[in-house]
Amino acid sequence: MRHRLTAIAGLSCILLSACTEGSVADSETVSEGQRIYAKECAACHGARGEGAGPASLSLAVVPPDLVYLKQRNDGYFPREFVSRFVMGRLEKDDPASPMPDFSAVGLRHVYPDGGADGEVLETDFANLLDYLEAIQR
Repeated sequence: MRHRLTAIAGLSCILLSACTEGSVADSETVSEGQRIYAKECAACHGARGEGAGPASLSLAVVPPDLVYLKQRNDGYFPREFVSRFVMGRLEKDDPASPMPDFSAVGLRHVYPDGGADGEVLETDFANLLDYLEAIQR
């Protein structure tokens, strides 16, 4: 009986640890994500992700604030949703939205000479998501 309770307790700890949020990525990946953000996103979403970049003045819609994504989602950073939205894998409410589909346009400011064939590299995009997660309030 004692072994059974120990096994159940151990399994419960393992399962609960899988449910907790992981730590924010290391500073190197966050720094690289910040560099990508500055080149690809800041013009519309602002230098700090608050939604008021210089290019937003010419848009018909205000780009959303990106620093409160976690707060608007009950304390959980919606990493998969953000990934799918930015990569054009979710239907947008407004098909004429100025938000680019990065799976189609690539990281054209990070690779202005067409490096990496203009494609969004998985590592680059993961770093961008790490940065967005790190700036949550």
